[in-house]
Amino acid sequence: MAAIATDIWQWFAHTDAGLALRIILGGSILAILGVADLRRNGRHATRWREYSFLLLAVVVALIYGVANDQITCRLSWEYFYYGKELSPVLGDRIPPDYGKLSWEATKVGLKATWTVGLLVGVFILLANNPRQGWRSLSYASLLKRMPMIVGSAMACALLLGWIGSAGGLTNVSEDFRQMVLHDEFRPYRFMMVYGIHLGGYIGGALGTIMVVVSILRERSESEGTAKPR
Repeated sequence: MAAIATDIWQWFAHTDAGLALRIILGGSILAILGVADLRRNGRHATRWREYSFLLLAVVVALIYGVANDQITCRLSWEYFYYGKELSPVLGDRIPPDYGKLSWEATKVGLKATWTVGLLVGVFILLANNPRQGWRSLSYASLLKRMPMIVGSAMACALLLGWIGSAGGLTNVSEDFRQMVLHDEFRPYRFMMVYGIHLGGYIGGALGTIMVVVSILRERSESEGTAKPR
């Protein structure tokens, strides 16, 4: 079951077909939100503010993803060459040309993180959705919480990266065990980068939960003083 889930995630996050599906899903979310706003408010629709917030959330995620992959591709080119299956693109040269590797790593970062940014933005907007008796927070207040998510992602990435470099992730995969056993692909660097990437996703999810909780808590404390955004 875990292997099937991993394969589905790899397809969804790292293939062109998965990218097309993510774009369709993202566009559908925006379209649904826009149509609902137009039906409810007509000319007074203000959904563009939410779209702008979603766009900023995506930009933040893209910057994080690209920066992360630019660093990690230098820590372990093997992770991208073998783990991300970029060998057909990068060619037979070992190690690969770092200029080409950097560009391909950028593309990997862009493909993998824009959907994450969109989902984070959607969860934050849902937490701030108008509710009877609850004051909606300003978009400036929502944006000020974004560093909490980035900080959480970075902290978990560093932690799991350190655990991976120390061999703490060896038992996560049989491939890792074989890499260590045969001393292939600089295994501890490979697992460090794996840990950094995994930690980024886990930390981003935890940070998003913390932000959503903080928004709901602040709004509940202001119950009865609802004001328009």
